[in-house]
Amino acid sequence: MMTETVLSRSLRLVFSGGIAVGLGLAALPAVAQTASQDNSMQRVEITGSSIKRVAAETALPVTILRREDIERTGATSAQDLVNLIPGNFGGGVTANNVGASGVPSTANLRALGARYTLVLLNGRRVANYAVGNNPVDLNSIPLSAIERIEVLRDGASAVYGADAVAGVINFILRKDYKGVEMSAFKTHVDQGGGNTKSFNITAGFGDIATDRFNVLVSANHEENEKLTASERSFSTTSVRPDLGLNKASPRNGVPNLNFGDTLGNKYVGVNPYRYNGCDNPEFALVVISEKGCGTDYVKYIDLIPEAKHSNLVSRAVFKLSENHELFAEAAYTRDKMISASSPAPYTETMRYPANGRFYPKTVKLPKGLVLPAGYKMPNGSVTTAETVLAADMDVTPTGPITGTWRTVPGGGRNDLTTTENTRVVVGAKGNLAGWDYETALTYAKNEVEISFGPGRFSYAKLKPLVDSGEINVFGTQDAASLAGLLGSQLTGFQNGGTSTSKEFDYKMSREIYNLPYGAVGFSVGTSFRKEELKQVSSPVLASGDEVGGAGEIPSVSGDREVFGLFTEAIIPVYKDLELTAAARYDKYKNGFGTEFDNISPKLGFTYRPSTAIMMRGSVARGFRAPTLVDNLNPKAINNTSASFSDPIRCPNGVPVNSVNTVGELQDECDVQLSTQNSGNPDLKPEKSKQFTVGLVFQPTATFSGSIDYWNVKIDKSINAMSETTVFNDPVGNVAQFYRYDPATGIVYPGSTNKDFPLSYVALPRVNTGKFFAAGVDLNLNYRQKMGDMGTIGANYDVTYYTDHGYQYQGSPEVSDLGDFKDFGPTPRYRHTLGATYAIGQWNASLTHNYTKGYKDYTDLASVGPDYPLVRKVDAYSTFDAALGWKPMKNVSVTLGVKNLTDEDPPSSRNGQNFQVGYDATFTNPLGRTFYARLNYKFL
Repeated sequence: MMTETVLSRSLRLVFSGGIAVGLGLAALPAVAQTASQDNSMQRVEITGSSIKRVAAETALPVTILRREDIERTGATSAQDLVNLIPGNFGGGVTANNVGASGVPSTANLRALGARYTLVLLNGRRVANYAVGNNPVDLNSIPLSAIERIEVLRDGASAVYGADAVAGVINFILRKDYKGVEMSAFKTHVDQGGGNTKSFNITAGFGDIATDRFNVLVSANHEENEKLTASERSFSTTSVRPDLGLNKASPRNGVPNLNFGDTLGNKYVGVNPYRYNGCDNPEFALVVISEKGCGTDYVKYIDLIPEAKHSNLVSRAVFKLSENHELFAEAAYTRDKMISASSPAPYTETMRYPANGRFYPKTVKLPKGLVLPAGYKMPNGSVTTAETVLAADMDVTPTGPITGTWRTVPGGGRNDLTTTENTRVVVGAKGNLAGWDYETALTYAKNEVEISFGPGRFSYAKLKPLVDSGEINVFGTQDAASLAGLLGSQLTGFQNGGTSTSKEFDYKMSREIYNLPYGAVGFSVGTSFRKEELKQVSSPVLASGDEVGGAGEIPSVSGDREVFGLFTEAIIPVYKDLELTAAARYDKYKNGFGTEFDNISPKLGFTYRPSTAIMMRGSVARGFRAPTLVDNLNPKAINNTSASFSDPIRCPNGVPVNSVNTVGELQDECDVQLSTQNSGNPDLKPEKSKQFTVGLVFQPTATFSGSIDYWNVKIDKSINAMSETTVFNDPVGNVAQFYRYDPATGIVYPGSTNKDFPLSYVALPRVNTGKFFAAGVDLNLNYRQKMGDMGTIGANYDVTYYTDHGYQYQGSPEVSDLGDFKDFGPTPRYRHTLGATYAIGQWNASLTHNYTKGYKDYTDLASVGPDYPLVRKVDAYSTFDAALGWKPMKNVSVTLGVKNLTDEDPPSSRNGQNFQVGYDATFTNPLGRTFYARLNYKFL
C-alpha cells in the first residue's frame, strides 16, 4: 500500500469525485477533497467494481455528482441533470410525448442509444418502462432523495450484465441522515410558460454508531406547467421559408376536396378556401399548393407537456453487530402527464353524401389553377391545352365529395399518462469469516396507464355521422353537429403495461493472497432475475379504430429468467502496476421457448510511474440480449414518425398525374405513411467490444485532471429497419414497399405499379449491423484558497468524439458524427466550463454549457433552391449562474438563472418530432429561467 503522498491524495480526489465534476461546477474539487480526506482509509465500493477497497486505489473513469452540486444546477428531475453531462446526448425527453404517448425520459451515454446505458438505484436494477420498447424511465428516480450520482463512463457488462455496454448511471440514496429538513423550489420563466414548483420534506432519526439503527423518509411533490408552441416565436408555425419547410399537413378541418362538377369535370385536392390564400384562422389553414391548403398543426401542440411528479422514499438500516447489518429500501413514484398534439386526422376515406345537410352549393376554384386539356368551361367552351385560370371561378359540385378531414372543431388530441413505480429491497451486508458480503431481494414494478383525453375519436362512432352528412366537414359546426362530434369522443383506458423484476443477488469479496507488491483482491457473486412484461391495448387501439391513431397496437406479454455468475480480481503484479480481471456469465431463458448464454470478460490496469501521474486502461467484451418486445411484438400497422411521399405515385412530393387518382383514396404526398412493425423471436444477442486508455494527473496541489480515450463497437445491433433509409433509397429497398390493387384489395410486396397505392412499408426488427463510437473525455480542475479572500475554483469537462456511426448489414458504414442521420446527430464536441467563488456565508458559480453544431436533417425528396442539401445547425451555447447564501446554520438559500442570455434553440429542419423549427430532443425551449430554492433544517 502506498504511503500518504500527493499522488494518493490526488487519486482519492479523483475517484471520490475530484475529476468527477460532470456539470462543470468548479466547487466540486473542494467538496471532493474534503470527503476524500475524511474517509482516506474507508473501504468503499465504487460503481463498476464489486470489490471494496480504499477509494484511492481504483482506476475507473467515474464521474461523481454530489447533492450540493445537483442543487446548484437548478435541476429538479433526473432527466434534466443527466442531460447536462457532456458524455450523455440524445436520450428521450418529456417533449417527445407530444404526438406520441408513453415515451419515457432516458439516459444515452456515448449517444449510442438509451438501451445501452444501465440505470441503477443504490447499485441495483430498476424495472424497465412498461410501454413500448424502452429501458428505465428517469422519472422513476426520486432525485430529491439522492445523495450522489456515480456515472461510469466505461462498459460494465462483466459486473452488471448485458445492458451496461455504454456505461452505468448509479443513483445513490441518502443514508444515515438525522434531523428534519424542508425545501421549496420555484422557477420563473422569463418568456412565460413551463414554470416548475416543488416541495420536499426529509426526516431521519437514529444513529448507526450509537443507536445501532437509522431510518430515513423523504417525500417530494413537483408540478410542471405546460409550454405551448404558440408561446415561442421559433416554434409557432409549421411554415418556415427560412428553413425551406412547409410542414403543414394536407389533412384539414376543411378538406382538400375530390369531386365532380355538374359539367362533368373532375377535381382532386381543391380546397374551398384556397381562393383567398387559405385565410381561415378557425382552421389554421396555410397555402401548400396552387389548389390545396394545409393545417398549421403546431398551433395546437405543446412543446413541453404539463406534468406532476410525486415520490415517497424510505430507507432503514439496523446494525445487528459490528460485522452485520440489515437494510431495507422502499420507493414509490407517481408521475402524471397531460400532452396535447394536433386535432386528429380522419385518415380513412371521408365520403360526404350529396344529400348531406352541409353539402356546398358551390366550390370556388382559385385564380392560377391549371385546368387540363378537355376541361369544360361554364360558357360551353372546352380547353384544348392546359389553361391557367385567370380569375376565381365558382363551380357546382355534384355527387359524393371525398377528401381527408381533420377533427379541428373537437380540439387537439390529449393523452393522460400515469406512471407508477414501486421498488422494495431487503438485504444484509457485513463481514463473515473475513469476507465482505452483501445480499438482497429486490422487487421492482413499473405500471403505465394511458387514458384517452379530449380530442380522441372513434371511427366506429364518427364514421356513420360523416357518411350520413351530419358532420360539417366544410366549415363551422352548428350545435347539433358539434354535439354529434363530441359524442364520438373516446374516454377511459387507452393502453398501458406492467413491467416487473424480481431479483436475488449475493456477492462477497476479500483479499485472498499476499504477493510481493500487495494483496490480491477477489470477489465472486451471483444473481437470479425474473422479468415479466404485460402490455395491454384497449379494443379501440388493438383494432386501429382510433381516428388519427398510430394504427393497430396489439397487446404483448412475456417473461424470462436471467441467471448470472460473476467474478473479479485485482492483482498487484509489479511495483506500481496493478491488473484487474473480471468476467460474468449470463444465461437467458425466455418463456416463449428460446434461450442463450454468454460470457463477458474485462481486463484493466493501473500504473503509477510517479507520484503525480497514473495511467489506466481496460478492454472488454459484452453483449446485450433482445428485449421481450424485440422478440414478441406482433405485426401491426403504424405510421411513420416523419412525413414522406410515396416514391412511386408522388415522387419528390409531386403526384405522377394531377388529374388521376393520386390522393383520392388516401393521402400520399408529404404525410405520415403506413408502416408495418413487428418483433422477431429469432433475434440474436448483440455483441460488443470496447477499450479505454487514460491518464490521471495532479502536478500541483491546486490542479488535477484526467484524459481518457474510449472506443466502443456493437455488432448484430437490433433495430427496426429505418424509415429514413428506406424512403431515401426506395429502389434499393423496394422489397419493403407493399402496394394494393384498388379493384381487388390484393396486396403485392415489392410492387412498383403506379396504379397501386401504398399499403404499408415493412419495418421489422432485425440484427441489422453495427454501431461504433470513439472519443476522448477530458477533465481539468483548479482550486485555490486565498486566505481571507475566500476560495476560487474552475472546472472544464469535455467529451470529444473522434468517430461515431452505424452500419446496416450489406451496406457501407454511415458516420453521424456532426451529421443528422437515421438515429439523429452526434455533435463532435460538448463541454461544461465552470467557475466558482466562495467566501463566508456566500458562494457563487457561473457555468457555460456548449454543444457544437452539426449538419441538419435532410429530406432528400425536398432538396431544391429553398432547401439545400447541406445545412448547418448552429452550436447551442448557454450560461447558468447561481448564488448561494447561508445566513445561519439551519437555513440556506439558492438563487439562480438558467440560460442567462436567453438563447433560443438553434433552428433545425428536423422532421422527426411534432415540434417544428428546432430539435426538441437536444435543446430546451424555455429560455431564461430564474429559480429559487429555500432549505430549512430543524435542529
